[in-house]
Amino acid sequence: MNDQQHPLSTDLTQLTLDDLEKRLTMLTQRWYTAKRMNMDYGILYQLELLLQGVEYEKMRRMQPPL
Repeated sequence: MNDQQHPLSTDLTQLTLDDLEKRLTMLTQRWYTAKRMNMDYGILYQLELLLQGVEYEKMRRMQPPL
């Protein structure tokens, strides 16, 4: 697990880019659903952390090797 990964998340390095996109879409839908339902801020925050992890992994893959 890298230092950017949420502790409750699966290993994102094992997913394909297609799977990352699906995960991003699913988490975004869950975030909006939780927001509409006025869920506790802690739940929204955890979803945001999961979203950030997926976005980080996508950006990491798009960077050219040094």
